[in-house]
Amino acid sequence: MSLQMPPSTITPDPREGGPLAFDPEGATGWAPGFVEDITLVPWGAQDPGGARRAAGLFDGSGAFLPEGHCHRYLGGPITVAPDEPWPDPVERLEGNWLFGGLFYGHFGHFLCETTSRLWATEKLGDLDGILFFPKQRLTHERRQYRHQLGFFEKLGLSHLEIRAPQHPVTVERLALPPPAFGIGEMIAGRPEYRDFMRGRLGAEIAPDGPADLYVSRTRLPSKRGSVLLESRIEELMEAAGYTVFHPQEHDLATQIARWKAARRIVSLDGSALHLAAMLVPDGAHVAILNRGPSHNIEDYLLQFRHFAGIDALRIDAVSGFFHRAGRRVVKRETHAMLDFPLIGAALAEAGFLPDMTGWTAPSDADLALAAAEVEDRIGQPLARYEI
Repeated sequence: MSLQMPPSTITPDPREGGPLAFDPEGATGWAPGFVEDITLVPWGAQDPGGARRAAGLFDGSGAFLPEGHCHRYLGGPITVAPDEPWPDPVERLEGNWLFGGLFYGHFGHFLCETTSRLWATEKLGDLDGILFFPKQRLTHERRQYRHQLGFFEKLGLSHLEIRAPQHPVTVERLALPPPAFGIGEMIAGRPEYRDFMRGRLGAEIAPDGPADLYVSRTRLPSKRGSVLLESRIEELMEAAGYTVFHPQEHDLATQIARWKAARRIVSLDGSALHLAAMLVPDGAHVAILNRGPSHNIEDYLLQFRHFAGIDALRIDAVSGFFHRAGRRVVKRETHAMLDFPLIGAALAEAGFLPDMTGWTAPSDADLALAAAEVEDRIGQPLARYEI
């Protein structure tokens, strides 16, 4: 006879956190308001290890507030409650503040995680600033966020003070909305976040740029990974009338104008597409080439579907890849070999190209030369992996 065990009634430890409820079709249900006399502790005495880190919010009685947890994925937070001892707060922030979560320097993580609570600015009325946990230990706090201040300006939030203090601070009044965007399933966003970004980001910037864009990674650092012979893809796309676009070489206003003007976009999967999905016009067509053995392409497909109503064309053409020899394979740092005839046929069939002229398979010699060029750039030998 088998025994039926009752459902688990274990309540997650609020200091450790648990799964996040997240419905991309349903409103958050958050009631705007503020909690008084909050202490923000940006670092704890312990080191949780890995991607997790200690940081937390505490109320006036010293109780930990789980609303201060930061989430990358739905399964659980990447923050844990900080252990004492920590220094007493030496600064008090007066007025009404919004808790923004964890401030990332990397643009992709900044866009997906640091902006996840900004939608609440529309619900709160008068605000004095936005308060974040810092991602890095820095001597000068402003170094954490100064390069992203233009993004807040493009959201109409330049009047708010941005803070990511390195030492504990107390806040007179702090709003604690839930995150409404992230990575994995959270990339779909929640309605309030999608409406906020689609309606506010660069609202004063007019579309300006070519209708057809190929988004290139050829000028990004080699460590970030890409595909071999992407310069050949650039040549083929230019021959078909596309403009090769390197987003990182343009200021934010130009990027916004380009995405708004685009009608056809072909791209390897990459962080630039997170911004594109927030801005492309209705009716645009998007094709995404998987650039390695990871499944990050799923995030971009999901985001375009929920933010722009676009079912992007997915092209899986990776036949193998190169990676630093003797190292554990990091999927996002691979240099993939692509099936060029497959790509050309898929783009032509979907109307992105008139035909697949020129999309022939590269020779082994071409691949070997391309791999050698990567080895020269990174100063390390590569090993080849087949798929």
